[in-house]
Parts: sequence; structure tokens; C-alpha cells
Amino acid sequence: MKRLVSEKEFEINYYEINFRKELLITSLMNYFDDTATKQSEDIEMGIDYMKDMGLAWVLYRWDIDVYRYPMFREKIRVRTSAYSLREFYAYRIFDVVDEDDNIVCKAKSVWLLIDRNKRKAKKITEDMYSMYGITKDDNKPLIIKKVKLPEKYTYEKHFDVRYSDIDTNRHVNNVKYVDWAIETVPLDIVLKCSLKNLNITYKKEAVYGETIHVCTEIKKKEDEYIAIHKISNNENKKLCIIQTIWLNKKSAN
Repeated sequence: MKRLVSEKEFEINYYEINFRKELLITSLMNYFDDTATKQSEDIEMGIDYMKDMGLAWVLYRWDIDVYRYPMFREKIRVRTSAYSLREFYAYRIFDVVDEDDNIVCKAKSVWLLIDRNKRKAKKITEDMYSMYGITKDDNKPLIIKKVKLPEKYTYEKHFDVRYSDIDTNRHVNNVKYVDWAIETVPLDIVLKCSLKNLNITYKKEAVYGETIHVCTEIKKKEDEYIAIHKISNNENKKLCIIQTIWLNKKSAN
């Protein structure tokens, strides 16, 4: 069986870049979501189908490596395919290539299939294997390193969930957590470094009206800064754990 691979082209817009005219990591993550959604819509297993079936895909984990950030007005292509399916979990991979076919980013992700009404895990259905070009022998999980939380935190910020933070499942969009985490990184690190790796585990969904607490601890290791972010709600329940690795731009060059 041939694995289904989908591709979508993007041109980097002005509103998607940072002060260096580089694509924002959050914009890149939106491209990933967009391309994965396109694949599901193309095989008629998209948003409306999942809603009618009472199902939803919930993002559980990300591991994103960025080798080079695309620049303003550059054209890139995002490719995605299902790597494997395993009981309740789907493992999906992404490649980002530039106009010369150089890989500028790779990502691994883990998704959980749930029953929308019962809010419980749902076993992956037979038709999903064939539609994504996967057999039951394709069941090996993608390995993503587990992030250990520190005992103390140096930086902390609070955010209120807005209407614009909510997705089609009426929960906070997965990319918003990264926005919040980056806001706690000191400006001098953001200005002199580039975010090279992003490791995320989503624990619980946030909803409109909640107050979000982000606690961050940062350690320097040679030319890198390793930041651990714990995101929780006003009941002190963990929503998300993120590790961001920042590399000094001089070292990257």
C-alpha cells in the first residue's frame, strides 16, 4: 500500500515574519496544521466528516527542528504523511523544503483520536488505515524525548484566553501555547538567538475565559539557551509542557 503524501505551497507574508524578516515559528506551525487539514479534507475525512462521526483529532505532542527560517516573500512547500497508526494514536511527520529542494525544517507529531461526546480516547477505525495509505504493520511510534520540569522558575507571566485563541473544537488552538511560552523568554535571548528546537506535550485543553499561567526556567549551555515552560490554568492544572532551545545566531551562521 502506498503511503499518502500531501504537499502545500506557501509564500511567506509580511504578517508572518519577525524583526529579521524570518518566518515566525508559530506561523510555521500553522502551515503544518493547514497541510495536515488539507490532506484530511482531500480524502473526505476532514472537519465536517469528523464532526458528523462524533470524532476529533487532539494534538498530543510536537518535536520540531528548524535548520533555517524561510524569509519574507520566499516560497516553501510543506509535505506531510501519516507515519504510523497505533490503537488510539496517529503519528504524523512533516518536511519543509525551499525552492531548491533543500530541507529547512522537519517535525514529528502525535495525535489522539477521541470521541467528542464522551471526551474519551477512540480506537482508530479500519477505514482510516486505508485512506491514509497505512497498514496495520505500520504501527511503530515516533520517539519524542520527554521533558522534565525544573524545581523552580525564574520567569512568569499571565494571559487571559481570548475569542481569537479558540479553534473549531472550542478549545485553545495548539499554536497559542507557543506564543505564550515565547513571551516569557527574555528579550535579549530572542534578539540574539534563533529558536532551533521545539518540544511540546499537551496535557489538558484550555477554554475561553480561563487565566493562563506560564512559568519558565532557562539554562545556558555553551552557545545554547534551554528553556522549560510550564503552562497551567487558574486551578493550577498543567495544560502544556514546552521545551525551547535557542541557538546564538553567530554560532548558527
